[in-house]
Amino acid sequence: MAMTAGAIAAASANAAVVQLFDGNATASVDTDVGMRDWTVNGIDNLFLQGFWFRTAGMNREFNVGTLPLTGQFAVDTNPFVDNRPDMLSLQYTGSGFTIEPTWQLRGSVGGSFHSDLAETITIHNTGRTTLEITFFQYSDFDLGGTVLDQLVRFHGAGNNTAHQEDVGGIAMSETVVTPAPSRWQVDSFPVVVNALEDGAVTDLNNNAGPIGPGDLTWAYQWDFVIPAGGSVVISKTKSLVPTPGSLALLALSGFVAARRCR
Repeated sequence: MAMTAGAIAAASANAAVVQLFDGNATASVDTDVGMRDWTVNGIDNLFLQGFWFRTAGMNREFNVGTLPLTGQFAVDTNPFVDNRPDMLSLQYTGSGFTIEPTWQLRGSVGGSFHSDLAETITIHNTGRTTLEITFFQYSDFDLGGTVLDQLVRFHGAGNNTAHQEDVGGIAMSETVVTPAPSRWQVDSFPVVVNALEDGAVTDLNNNAGPIGPGDLTWAYQWDFVIPAGGSVVISKTKSLVPTPGSLALLALSGFVAARRCR
């Protein structure tokens, strides 16, 4: 199933959507497409963060959600603080491999605009031969609930950190703890998602920015060679915070945000 930029919403319509909750934050994961919102204090900051892959011999990439969903588990990890589910693990099964993403949400007290998401993606080679797999994370954040005022850059060791800011006063930082990405790209929407869905092999172009303000998206790429019976684990953390001096402006504005329709 191909998901061009215009087809993502349609693909999502029939999927299972799992919600996570913690403190002032919620997140929704669409099992066919990826994480579809990250709401903090009533402001949704995310249009889509999804995963794509290709294995040796494939002539294009596919969204992980096109694979059969063979496992799903949601749990609450801090019942004495907030007894709603805050962690989700999924398992997708391909020919000779599984891909298992896990999300863990942490919120904070109301009014703070702080939230964290920890993510791991485990890829198991369940076959008897070496698995060559290229894995992508695609990110389309609309910080502050707005679209055209985003600023993005990569930095850190091996450009392992993506930093995005909204001119209105929200910042998000995502760090790849391990392993370092092979490639990266920041670009205007819908350049990256269309490249992942164009029916041809795509490698990211290593554009690290900074670019903006604009309607921006970004992605990471990992190229793995996994021995028979082996596995790799991608570990990432992301934090959403107000930029200095922005809390008062956010509170006064009431933050009526115009969301994009795609």
